[in-house]
Amino acid sequence: METNQAGMPRGWTMLPTADSLDSTNTWLKTHAEGCADRSVLIAREQTAGRGRNGRVFHSAKDRGLYLSILLKQEQSTAQLNKVTALSALALQRAVMESCGLLTQIKWVNDLYCRGYKIAGILCEALRTKERTEALIIGFGVNVFSQDFPDMTGNRPGAIADFSPAPPSMDLLISALLRQIDDCLRHLDDPRYMQAYRACSCVINQPILVKEPHGTYEAFAEDIDEQGRLLIRCGSEKKYLCSGEISIRPISSR
Repeated sequence: METNQAGMPRGWTMLPTADSLDSTNTWLKTHAEGCADRSVLIAREQTAGRGRNGRVFHSAKDRGLYLSILLKQEQSTAQLNKVTALSALALQRAVMESCGLLTQIKWVNDLYCRGYKIAGILCEALRTKERTEALIIGFGVNVFSQDFPDMTGNRPGAIADFSPAPPSMDLLISALLRQIDDCLRHLDDPRYMQAYRACSCVINQPILVKEPHGTYEAFAEDIDEQGRLLIRCGSEKKYLCSGEISIRPISSR
């Protein structure tokens, strides 16, 4: 992969770093028309950081990496699923590369270390009636130690809490952009989904699946080539394309 003098992958554009934004994803959604494909936006803090399912993502100033990427290529549903999964693989590899910390991926694309969530990824499609015109990938990474607000059902942690080496924001950003560029170039390479599965902390675990109509017990058996989670509920098996799951012993619910 070629990079420019600043270490950015060729063809990528780094927008000026924002001191404070409500959300880097929201800003890119609002300004997508005027931004180039593969534009990257970073904010020092977010005042209304968002996670999946409307959750708040705590985004204290200079304590985490709040970075969003705009992809303007048209994407099929299968490609969107792979991008969502492999964005987590890119971050997992970037954390290992930049500070030597081994993390695991909780399906679909949260990063965990020793039971603590250190990062979340929010992928949002910009659609017309006919097709998906663009995709925004938002990375929220807890980099430095901090006091987190109470999070019901979640144990947040930071890279610095576990890393064998002090984390560097610059090294993490550079590694993440190179890794996400590599993953996007290899969406159809089965070795990348194999690597994603190898990083999973979900496979062969009892889980709770949370859906709009309720919560139910299941067992996570595998993740397929499209990033779908194969679960077993009693004698029935089915695939989840998206959704919310919790990994815990069934008896502790």
